[in-house]
Amino acid sequence: METTHPITSTDVKEILKTNVPDLKIEQSNEGNLFKIIDGFAGYTIDLIKKGNLSAIKNCFNMAEKMLAEGSSEVKIAIGHIYVFSVTIFFNMGHTVSKQVKELLPSHLMEEYHKQVGII
Repeated sequence: METTHPITSTDVKEILKTNVPDLKIEQSNEGNLFKIIDGFAGYTIDLIKKGNLSAIKNCFNMAEKMLAEGSSEVKIAIGHIYVFSVTIFFNMGHTVSKQVKELLPSHLMEEYHKQVGII
């Protein structure tokens, strides 16, 4: 049986650099998980505004992986910063809001439901 370690704050930077190459992580933020996740959320929001569904789906998949497999610190950052920031657009009547909401993977959707009081 294979044991894997949780995704740490250091892993997050590498995961994002590898899987979301257009995301620019400022050097001053490289050691700060919460600033990195905030930048990742901002990048995803820009994609939502542009309606780039395939890139949004990729971002959601990376956030889903970090939420599901992350250390407690990573899970908190994804839940409190990423999910909160990105899901604000769900109820704003934005043209792609419904499509974007449908792309949200299960763990992110669960977190969203917790935040809006559905669960």
